[in-house]
Amino acid sequence: MSTSRFRSMWVPLASGFLAVLLAFVWMGCESSPDGVVGPISGTTDTGVLGKAQENVKAVMAVQDRHTDELMAKRGVVGTATGLTPDGRLAVLVLTSGTENLGDFPLRVDGVPLVIREVGEIVALSHATGRFDRPVPIGVSTGHPDITAGTIGCRVKDAAGNVYALSNNHVYADENQASIGDNVLQPGAFDGGVDPADAIGTLSDFEPIKFDGSNNTIDAAIALSSTADLGNATPSDGYGTPKSTSVAASVGMRVMKYGGTTGLTKGRVDAINATVDVGYSSGVARFVNQIIIRPGGFSSGGDSGSLIVAERGSDKGKPVGLLFAGSFFVTVANPIDAVLTRFDVTVDESAAEPLTDVSVTGVSAPASVVQGNVVSVDVTVENVGNQGVGSIDVTLKDLTDNVVIGTQTVTSLAAGASATLTYSWDTETEGSSIGIHTLEGRHNLADDNNTNDAGTTTVSVNEPTGGTGPVVSACDPASGNPGDRLLVAVTGSNFQDGATVDFGDRIAVQDVTFISSMKLDVRIKIHRRASGSRDVTVTNPDGQSGTKAGCFSVD
Repeated sequence: MSTSRFRSMWVPLASGFLAVLLAFVWMGCESSPDGVVGPISGTTDTGVLGKAQENVKAVMAVQDRHTDELMAKRGVVGTATGLTPDGRLAVLVLTSGTENLGDFPLRVDGVPLVIREVGEIVALSHATGRFDRPVPIGVSTGHPDITAGTIGCRVKDAAGNVYALSNNHVYADENQASIGDNVLQPGAFDGGVDPADAIGTLSDFEPIKFDGSNNTIDAAIALSSTADLGNATPSDGYGTPKSTSVAASVGMRVMKYGGTTGLTKGRVDAINATVDVGYSSGVARFVNQIIIRPGGFSSGGDSGSLIVAERGSDKGKPVGLLFAGSFFVTVANPIDAVLTRFDVTVDESAAEPLTDVSVTGVSAPASVVQGNVVSVDVTVENVGNQGVGSIDVTLKDLTDNVVIGTQTVTSLAAGASATLTYSWDTETEGSSIGIHTLEGRHNLADDNNTNDAGTTTVSVNEPTGGTGPVVSACDPASGNPGDRLLVAVTGSNFQDGATVDFGDRIAVQDVTFISSMKLDVRIKIHRRASGSRDVTVTNPDGQSGTKAGCFSVD
């Protein structure tokens, strides 16, 4: 599917220059019968009229009874419950323009009817911006097959899994995506590349119905991690949203952070809205929606933004999930319907440590003969809940104050461990006879196990005099006639200057003493050589040892 499919899904109306003059066309502003609606009083920063109030319920019931007949009229794209200019409850008729409208009564069931121009309402896609991991919320994201939308917020389920919340048309490509598909940050239009820029995988979405039946949410979640996804907006935003939501009410002051327009503020203009929304796949009808003004509250690419209360004790509480709009208005799903659908809550957890890495073990033989090379294993484990990369792990001989070696783990996921093997040469590192303490440390200074150390002790023993060499193995253990090979002969009690014999028709060209446990031997196999060979090592003191069948010529 072309990644340009959403690029024109939010554009100002052609008559946008008339917006100031034609924003409102009011009808039926006179008061309605007593007991149905009345003037507003007790205005607050967080809202004035909510669904729980009896007079609001009465007007919503009138709106719902007449929605089908009103939306059947020419030019109508929706209905809602809102206010007249003098502050009385009214049924709003949302229209695509002010010309060529059908005929409307002044009132329905005694409630004023207000005609409000909102333009064509479409899903809003295309956003911008690339961010380091963990990415903030409110920034560009999307399925690889769409342009881009916005990460609404980080949500979590009862098991503690975290998800990015956005719209179906942002993460599920209007029902066309498959569970497990990657989601990107930034979105493809903004340079996001799959899979390099993936921050999660599509976990669930509410299908959008284009058959004329009612929709309530345009939403999807993508499984992510705290290493890839943060829970606060960029520094110029409103911060971290609260986990407790608040229902939209007419007049409520709200704000959002979106991938295109950043931080904007507005007011809830109407609730209980029924609107027809245009998508690439067709038109879908949504019910019980929130209408927000002014028109500049959102733009293309802001789809998926979380809308939160702006003022008062409810400041920062989630209100809605932005998904559509026009030149005049923004449309949002009630956030509680979204969270209930996916059985998640908004995650306002405090920032967690980058990671929690510890050296959990150092393993080496209990004793070794001086001059031998000892293999030492150091295990490092990420016991935190975020992945980390580039961990330097150092092994040190504390007795002689010598660094044995430093190795790097390029990445370590949460809950994962890695074991690194070091070679400790007890002769070349100047080890003395006695007990040595080996210590492993990591370099991360910003976790809960700062530079933790694991240790073990090794007894370095004096070589036993008069003990001859012991041959244990040859690597490789075979060759072909005519081959020239480097064979590692391993065992014990080898001395510098030792000679090695592979028998008839195999010429030993060079012997390199590696340690008392290893000799590197360069050989040339004669073209007529064949069969199993005994390998003999002879030390300068004349003592020798043989491994029968240590090498063979195929």
